[in-house]
Amino acid sequence: IIRPLRTCLCADVIDEITGILNGTTNYILTKMIEEGREFSDVLREAQQKGYAERNPEADVEGHDACRKIAILSSLAYGKRVDFTDVYTEGITKITPADIQYAKAMGRTIKLLAFSKKEGEQVTAMVAPYLVDKEDPLASVNGVFNAIFVHGNMLGDAMFYGQGAGKEATASAVVADVIEEAQVLGRSVMSSWDPEKLVLTDVSGTEKQFFVRAKGEASEAEKVFGPVKLVQAGLEGEYGFVTERMSEGAFLKKAGEFGAMISMLRLRDKSKAE
Repeated sequence: IIRPLRTCLCADVIDEITGILNGTTNYILTKMIEEGREFSDVLREAQQKGYAERNPEADVEGHDACRKIAILSSLAYGKRVDFTDVYTEGITKITPADIQYAKAMGRTIKLLAFSKKEGEQVTAMVAPYLVDKEDPLASVNGVFNAIFVHGNMLGDAMFYGQGAGKEATASAVVADVIEEAQVLGRSVMSSWDPEKLVLTDVSGTEKQFFVRAKGEASEAEKVFGPVKLVQAGLEGEYGFVTERMSEGAFLKKAGEFGAMISMLRLRDKSKAE
């Protein structure tokens, strides 16, 4: 994806990048969804197969995807994006119950990384999302990655390929070595300005939220307003989807709502996330 951004798409003004940027987390989520297994069980299998490191924190906590979206955003927008400024969540809290609700909604769960530029403002984020089965990203499974890039002339372009495993990694490393050899003794211009790009706080970004909760469903509407209830056959709890609201507004309401078990964001590919 780095080479296409530097060459094939250099005539476009890029304003959005969204995708699955980590093969390890995608493999784990795929296995959990398809086989109904726990996170820790699938993680051990991923380590045995060489898809996950002995210390998997960089992958499962979202740090790897965070660094990647920072690099891609720097290339796309022309200024340095500091990965420590990117809001990041991982997949360690995803449970079979979350997956059961996702299936009840006709969705799947993916760890997505995205950045979007609107005017001079850029937002970036890494987090698990509920993705509709009709969304092209929903069918990206196993160790595969997929990245959507939106340009002002080309529109949407999608890049797809393996993102974990020794052969895929070896291919990428050798390609880098070959490129180094091709420019040996020559200066290669930096692809972005060293000036730091200040990211806009994600608290203003709007989306729908899915919440698992205990107690009576009527309590949800008192705090969140109109909600759509989701039944997944789990005793002692219920789920609901909020109307579109900002991250900041959701956090405020969640603080007032003492019955929340967990939360996932919904991806709407037609709007900025």
